[in-house]
Amino acid sequence: MGYLDNSSITVDAVLTKKGRDILKNGGSLNISSFTLSDTGVDYTLWNPSHPSGSAFYGEAIENLPMLEASVHAEYNSRNRLMTMNQNTVALPALKLGNLDSANGTVKTFNEGDEASGTINVEMIGYTSTQNLGYIVIIQDPTIVSTNATQIAGGNLSGTSRQFLQSEAIPQAREYTFSGTSFTITPIQQDKTNRQTNIYIVDRETGAYNSFQVVNNITKNSRSLLSGGGAG
Repeated sequence: MGYLDNSSITVDAVLTKKGRDILKNGGSLNISSFTLSDTGVDYTLWNPSHPSGSAFYGEAIENLPMLEASVHAEYNSRNRLMTMNQNTVALPALKLGNLDSANGTVKTFNEGDEASGTINVEMIGYTSTQNLGYIVIIQDPTIVSTNATQIAGGNLSGTSRQFLQSEAIPQAREYTFSGTSFTITPIQQDKTNRQTNIYIVDRETGAYNSFQVVNNITKNSRSLLSGGGAG
């Protein structure tokens, strides 16, 4: 990581591994969109008591060193910039339902439980005008699967919408869905208490939430005979 001198307006761009690979194979980047982020900005430095007046309230923020462009998208752009009505008093938030408790952050699958679970997603404080849907990021897809549509490319690529542990980046996968819910299904494991994190991000606002999955399923599910046959 490095810092850029903030004494002048600077645009610093570097190619990710994916971008370099495209150019290496004779392709073109054809950049058609971009995402802005305020990651690295400390808003607690806003000073409405500055002796020089309102024009200097944000002076300390404007003088913060800018983070140098990073090729590791998985660590950047967690907080997306967006435009909202000036009367807005709270940011949009995602509320998750059908977890282990009303305000829980864990979904547990035990032997004998339901074969899958439906996770309800509710946007609070914002009404979508574009209906772009949601992104689901499963940190370890060998522990749980989903009916959400896997995004082309397999593993995480491009600008991730959530910070991930370094060891999780190579295997994490992104999916997408529209509506108010998606389904997750535990995958049989060789031992109990296998855990992974799942992140849900609204495409339009960048609002996000997460929960943990605990998978205790170590046996294949078996169908029970509903009745005896004729002898």
